[in-house]
Amino acid sequence: MQSQLVDSKLATLFERYGDQEFVANAQKEVEDIRRSADRRGLIVTLAAFGLNEVTRLTLRTRKYIQSILTL
Repeated sequence: MQSQLVDSKLATLFERYGDQEFVANAQKEVEDIRRSADRRGLIVTLAAFGLNEVTRLTLRTRKYIQSILTL
């Protein structure tokens, strides 16, 4: 929803003031913000997945070690 709203506003700017420098700057800034958000989302997702795997392996290792010690 937000993306469509921003895109429509940029399209309106480009239609009315396409020859002005600020329109190109606004388009570039929006693209930079979106690219940055995509990178952050990817980093957060990978970090969460990695930490989840480390936690899972750590918890399983403890159970395995405890079961060996109790034998």
